[in-house]
Amino acid sequence: MIKRLRKGTLAGVTGLLLFLPGGAVALDGATLLEENCAGCHESDASGALSRVKEQRKSPEGWLMTIVRMRLFYGMKIEADAQRQLVQYLSDTQGLAPAETAGFRYILEQEPSVIEEPAGPLGEMCSRCHSAARVALQRRTEDEWNYHIDFHVGQWPTLEYQALARDREWLNIAREEVVPFLTEQYPLETDAWASWAKAEKPDASGSWVFATKLPEKGEAYGTLDVSGDASPYTVSGTLMTAGGEELKMSGQMNLYTGYEWRANLDIGGEKFRQVLAISEDGSSLTGRQFLHAEDSLGGAFKAARADGKASIVAVVPSTVPAGKTATVQVVGTGLGAVNLSGALDGSGGTENDFGTSLDVTPASDADGLVSVTARGAAATDALAVYSHLDSLKIEPAFAVARVGGGGGSAGKVPARFEAIGYWNGADGQPGTDDDVRIGAVPASWSVAPFNEEAEHLEDVKYAGEMDGVLGIFNPAVAGPNPERPFSTNNAGNLKVLAESGGVSGEGQLIVTVQRWNNPPIR
Repeated sequence: MIKRLRKGTLAGVTGLLLFLPGGAVALDGATLLEENCAGCHESDASGALSRVKEQRKSPEGWLMTIVRMRLFYGMKIEADAQRQLVQYLSDTQGLAPAETAGFRYILEQEPSVIEEPAGPLGEMCSRCHSAARVALQRRTEDEWNYHIDFHVGQWPTLEYQALARDREWLNIAREEVVPFLTEQYPLETDAWASWAKAEKPDASGSWVFATKLPEKGEAYGTLDVSGDASPYTVSGTLMTAGGEELKMSGQMNLYTGYEWRANLDIGGEKFRQVLAISEDGSSLTGRQFLHAEDSLGGAFKAARADGKASIVAVVPSTVPAGKTATVQVVGTGLGAVNLSGALDGSGGTENDFGTSLDVTPASDADGLVSVTARGAAATDALAVYSHLDSLKIEPAFAVARVGGGGGSAGKVPARFEAIGYWNGADGQPGTDDDVRIGAVPASWSVAPFNEEAEHLEDVKYAGEMDGVLGIFNPAVAGPNPERPFSTNNAGNLKVLAESGGVSGEGQLIVTVQRWNNPPIR
């Protein structure tokens, strides 16, 4: 078990308000906006408030705006009124599903995404925060200009920092960045106009899902959602690939008609879900992660259990050859399933999670398996392997952070997976035609990344790698008198995995705390 040490900062704690249940009294959103915002924002003839009317954002974006009003301008608002105001603004001035596509990783707190910012955003904006934070906003041209003014006024040293003092930052911001943002992320879009008038999917009902837990691996289960509006009640059952059954319970808020934010207890541990309901209401996708450590989590995929045939996943997704294994075809409305590829057969036993069946691949079996049932299909959903040709580590590059030691910022661990591959037609590992097997069990360790890391004894001081789980738990924060110059327990490490006679290597930077930890980084 990984020891939990993460603590919340003010920004992180306010972020939790997206997941909190509402109060007993629901107030009119327009009235809330008038009562809490009109003291500073003028209204026009239609009653719309200046500045507010010229923006659209995600639920997290609106929450951050309200918290900024509280911190910088002394706005007073009760927690429940704040939650309802976020709900109202997200529903009436949110983002359409198509507008969040490609940038949901930042909402889902995905820890190992390397961005490639478009246009001038790389040097001008994302040197301080993610490019996705910009892309998850829509503003008028005037409002984008005001946003530049806000940055200069709030952070007056901005123009003297790296990547600013060597250029005319403000002129570039006005003449290049604002036109780019106005074109790429305008206030009025066809996507929002269409979504605003569209019939919204119903979140209530039963769902069948597949996910991964940090310490238990692949898992699947059912969720039952009840209620007519936020907060919805959520309950369910989760099964690990090893057969452990865990109960789930909690509450969920739904924003903008599809943005699912839930706090759940799963077998005694607290998790969050940041998911999106598909526009037709048939599926859920996103990420589920530990409440205390958002770097530890996994992708979450679900299908509505409405009787229509749908395959979500196969658990486990990789099976060693020569051994009998029970595989769960996770889905709904399946009945008997058909396997083709490295395994051929049909049948299975229906259960609450889809259909399960026992498979016994030959000792020399290698290949991918596709699954079909009643018109539903999942191509290459299962891999059977007798050998590995190569091993890659995912993520190939990750960051962990020291923490604890009496400070307000907790440790940020990192989790890795060993991904097996077969050689492709060229017979060479590490080329484009390699065939991905999937995650396989591995033995884990760390080593110095370079001579400097070896000299500073980074392996000794930076933290510990769990040799089975592939989870790196960083060391405590603070000056370490045993290290040169009493430096912190930072480090530059190779991440090493071995499985089936092959090995893989990645890189882990262990660095200092993240003091500013808002809902959108």
